[in-house]
Amino acid sequence: MSFVRALGRGVQRVLTSDNLDLWLLTGAAGVFTVLGIVDVADMAVLSSAILALLAVLAFAQIRSRRLVAEMAGKGRPADVLLRDFPEDLARRRAEADDVLLIGIAMARTVQGSRDDFHRALVRGARLRVLVVDPNEQALVEQAAMNRPVGRAALLSQRILSTLEELDELKASTQGNLEIRVAQFVPPIGVNLIRSRGSSTVTVQQPELRPASEPGPIMHFAESDGGWFTFYAQQAERLWEAGTAWPPPPSRRLQAMARPQFAQSFGPELMNSIKAANDLFITGVARNTLLTENYNEFERRLRHGCTIRMLLIEPSSSAVGIAAERYYAERSPASARARIEQSLRLLAELAASTGGSLEVRLTNHPIPLGVVAVDPGGQTEYSALFVEYYTFQAEGEPKFVLQPADTWYPQFLEEAEILWRAAKPVQL
Repeated sequence: MSFVRALGRGVQRVLTSDNLDLWLLTGAAGVFTVLGIVDVADMAVLSSAILALLAVLAFAQIRSRRLVAEMAGKGRPADVLLRDFPEDLARRRAEADDVLLIGIAMARTVQGSRDDFHRALVRGARLRVLVVDPNEQALVEQAAMNRPVGRAALLSQRILSTLEELDELKASTQGNLEIRVAQFVPPIGVNLIRSRGSSTVTVQQPELRPASEPGPIMHFAESDGGWFTFYAQQAERLWEAGTAWPPPPSRRLQAMARPQFAQSFGPELMNSIKAANDLFITGVARNTLLTENYNEFERRLRHGCTIRMLLIEPSSSAVGIAAERYYAERSPASARARIEQSLRLLAELAASTGGSLEVRLTNHPIPLGVVAVDPGGQTEYSALFVEYYTFQAEGEPKFVLQPADTWYPQFLEEAEILWRAAKPVQL
């Protein structure tokens, strides 16, 4: 029974094989060979059989060549990769019944095809657009790295312009226009176009800091089967991952920028000070910074570093206000003693090094302590190390700003204003 089942499975595989004609040809050749050997079939029969077998073989060759020609006609893989978008892309978008656009800003597409989109929405077409969320600044900066040179600047404004254009388009047409924003950088740019006659998907692969239009660009029609389905489904997943625009108030609150505080500056503070050519330091007393790093300040002065130090005037009422802020000991006398000790250390530094050291005292209860390394963005180490003096709460939240950061000029100028209003000290 097992032999019969195995034989049956073998026959079934042969009958359903793509090479059925070759199996039949082989079997027939074997039969006529045996008949010729045992002298059952004469020469005339064998000659006719051989001619018939050759005819079948020739037919199989013709079919194989046709299949090869069809494969060649579909193009090589390299022919699928394009440098530019298809020439008829804008026309197909204008004539489509359903368009899904996915990209970083989509500014050129939306502005360049605005009239086409207007007419399409009026006649009842559906338009969906997904762009990067302009309120996520870190995300926008990451997305800008995939933009050509010259188109990365002011990316948030470009995205907002696209969204405003779409909002106006939706209001003016009352059409089926949906807008979403992504809390991620889309891994591909997509034009998914569906029409009654056919559907296509045009995909643009991103590049890191491209010199021109990112690429490659790929275009698939619905008749291409697998790859069209693959990218169409991926586009729909990306769309589903987006959030509606404009966002509700709760979403806008969540998207607002938040400060990033640290418990400590870590080794980066002293590493920057060791490389500084110009230091500007403000604080209540700065006693700990001076005593723990006295030798390093001495080396910086000997190497030509310019140092400015702004402290609270020990005889002013600001000392009492500053002392009241401490979460532990709130003694004005203790705060005054720390300032006076710092002034003695600074006088010793000036005398021993002969370096460029200037000290001033302010009557203002400084709310923030600042260490400005090479202020003004002079070197790669330029930064503001800022610590917030809390009121009777343990800990001093710290943060770092660099010249490219939005709030760097604000905090630096505040410290400079205090410096200009302060009283110079003769060391």
